[in-house]
Amino acid sequence: MTVRMRTVRMRGVSVAHMKGLTHPLPAFPRAALAKPETVVRLPGVSGATPAAVEDAFRRLTVILAIDDSGSTQPPYGTDPRSVRYAASRSVIEWMRRHGGGRCGVLHWGSTAPARLAAGPVPVSRRMRTLRQALDQRPNLGLTVPAAALRRAARMLPKAAPGDVHAVLLITDGEDPGEGLEEALAGLPEHVVHLMLVGDGARHVGWEAPGVASITRLPAFDNQALTWQAGSVLAGALGLQLRPLSASC
Repeated sequence: MTVRMRTVRMRGVSVAHMKGLTHPLPAFPRAALAKPETVVRLPGVSGATPAAVEDAFRRLTVILAIDDSGSTQPPYGTDPRSVRYAASRSVIEWMRRHGGGRCGVLHWGSTAPARLAAGPVPVSRRMRTLRQALDQRPNLGLTVPAAALRRAARMLPKAAPGDVHAVLLITDGEDPGEGLEEALAGLPEHVVHLMLVGDGARHVGWEAPGVASITRLPAFDNQALTWQAGSVLAGALGLQLRPLSASC
């Protein structure tokens, strides 16, 4: 897999380092960054006809794997304003506006309990299920992403021809621990997209065969995280996000 790294400077946000299949991050006004828990309305997509875009989204299944380890928890953790939940909600709303698809939510730390997992369900009909899943804010101890990937492998349905599956693993990027490569082997190749947020010096040991992309962001910022999540998923469909000034 070809790997690219570049540095993007954003107004109001420290330097963002992104490795893997990356997309440009626009500069957001400081006032917008002050409200991290609001749902961000992602722009539309380009790269296909409206009918083809709708069909592509209908064939998309996303698992949002949210890091709920102790290091992320408020008030002193890496994500005190729960930006990872707001960004996840924004992605689900974006999928619904573009034809649907299916989405699942799982919470993970040292484990990824089945009782805290939901879906994947159609976003056009089961938003309440997904909202309830995102309303849960557990503290699950240590950071063991292999537990999240094993749970995601159980949740993903068998892909039919033309289907696109994506596991978006959002984490503060602590030591990935043991078993990451073995857990990745239990999923189809190039399905897992890692979103590592925080001090880049800690993001060691995450490169592994089978990872579709690695995105590195310096902090849990709502608009930046939401934008990059949408860009990754649009890219998985062979599409691109439009500029923020474009109509949604």
